[in-house]
Amino acid sequence: MKKFIKPVLLINLLFLFLISGLQAQSVSRLECFPFEKLPAEQRKTAEELLLKALDSEALYTIVSGLKPMSGGFQSFRMQVNLPRIEFNEAEKNVRELEAKPAENLTDDEKRLLAQSKQAVERKQISDKIIETKNIFAHWRCGEELFADVQHFSQTFEGKRHFDTIVFSRSGLRRKLSEKSDFFSRLGISANSHPLEVLYAVEYNETSARFAGYGYLFGYPDYAVRFFVQAADEERFTGKFVERSFITLPTFTGANRFVYAAPKDHTQNEFDKDLRARAEPVFNEYQRRRAEYIGEGKKGVVEMMRDWFCAANGKCRVAFGKN
Repeated sequence: MKKFIKPVLLINLLFLFLISGLQAQSVSRLECFPFEKLPAEQRKTAEELLLKALDSEALYTIVSGLKPMSGGFQSFRMQVNLPRIEFNEAEKNVRELEAKPAENLTDDEKRLLAQSKQAVERKQISDKIIETKNIFAHWRCGEELFADVQHFSQTFEGKRHFDTIVFSRSGLRRKLSEKSDFFSRLGISANSHPLEVLYAVEYNETSARFAGYGYLFGYPDYAVRFFVQAADEERFTGKFVERSFITLPTFTGANRFVYAAPKDHTQNEFDKDLRARAEPVFNEYQRRRAEYIGEGKKGVVEMMRDWFCAANGKCRVAFGKN
């Protein structure tokens, strides 16, 4: 009899552990995209940004985890050089100098106005990035999603670019496990924080950067290999490598789920499998969007809550739920 006590006890403990894990991931309805906690002026912005993301390829990250990471639904550019003037003084200069007729400004005043405008713009963009990060802290329904603002390592024309990003934590862990040989070379494991993974890829100065982004964006292996090989060839020959594109649908058509393939490529089993998994998500989103979005309708937050919340009021991002 004693032989059976420990295995049964172990099974019961494992069951309780799994149940408690599921309960820990669940949250109340008001904690699923809790935009009510935001200041009134930020709540409208938060709703617009969430809808913009869902209308883009980020749908496949937020709702299905098909893409471990998505970005590009909001971008910023900031001057790298530090302004030589304080914001308050710059704001005062802009106000006073713009009140004068432009033809009456001296050369020194024109230079001061340009410098002051640059300082004001830099502060405004910085404030907008901080506000967006604060909004992203409320992009949650359980522990599945992580959103933030990414900066890029390279600067262009004296400006640094920033991009909004969202991760599916389970999609990311799955991809990191599948591609552990690749990511382990970057010091990344399946338990690494999304930003640790992202910046290990972004700051890599080899063609592994392209591969890393390809994996994070959920592209098929053959497409990742082609993109890396094409980049290496272009660097060596200076000639653009012609290509075709595989496109999966998004509501706006812009910022689509798209990846490059060889010029003469015909859809293969990987492309077909990806489309087969993406299209039901897109079709369901179209249906729900028509029901919830528009004048007098419930809106994007209630749409997501009804999508992710069970009848008992417990909510979590649960992929495959329709």
